[in-house]
Amino acid sequence: MVFVRIEYRKFGPLVFISHLDLIRCWERIVRRADIGVSFTEGFHPRPRFSFSPPLPVGFEGERELLDIKLEKPCLDIKNRINRVVPQGIYVNNIFFIQQSDLGESVIGGLYSFQWLGDTDRVELEKGLEDLGLKDWLYNSEQLTQTSIFHFKNSLTIPLLFEKGYPSPKKIVELVDGIGEVVWLKLSRVQLLER
Repeated sequence: MVFVRIEYRKFGPLVFISHLDLIRCWERIVRRADIGVSFTEGFHPRPRFSFSPPLPVGFEGERELLDIKLEKPCLDIKNRINRVVPQGIYVNNIFFIQQSDLGESVIGGLYSFQWLGDTDRVELEKGLEDLGLKDWLYNSEQLTQTSIFHFKNSLTIPLLFEKGYPSPKKIVELVDGIGEVVWLKLSRVQLLER
C-alpha cells in the first residue's frame, strides 16, 4: 500500500463549510473519482484520510494537505479528482509518499488578512505584541477619494498550532476592535512544516 499527498486549494463558496463537512466532501470526491482508497476495519469503515489542521470557517486555503492511503497506485489521480470536485476545491499537485506524517510535521500556518478600513498602525502593532506575536508583515495602501474607506490593509503573519498561541480568530477580533473594517479576504497561504 502507498500514500498519496494531495495539495489542494479551498476557496469560493466552500470557505463557509466546516472541517467535518470538508471530510464528508472528500469522501464523496474519492468515490466519484473511482480511486482505490484503503478503509478502516469494523462496523463503520471509513477512508484512511489524514488532513492538515482545520481551517477556520471563512478562511481560504491556498496549499492545504490531505494524505490518502491507497489500495493500489493510481497515476492519474490529479486529473480524476479535478474532473469531479465541487466548485471551491482544486488539486494543485500530488506526491506519492511512503508514510503519512502530517500530524507530526505540520507545526503552523502562514495567514493573510486583507481588509478595508482606517486602521491605526501603532494600535495594531501593540495589539499583536500583546498577543505575544513578534513577526508579521503589515501594509497599508491609500485608496482613491471615491471610496468610503481610505485604506486597503494587509497583514501576513505566521501562527503556530501550539497551546496558548493566538488563533486566526484572535487576529480578526483584534482588527475588528481597532475600528470599522470590511474584510476582503482571509486565507492560510501555506502550512509551516518542521
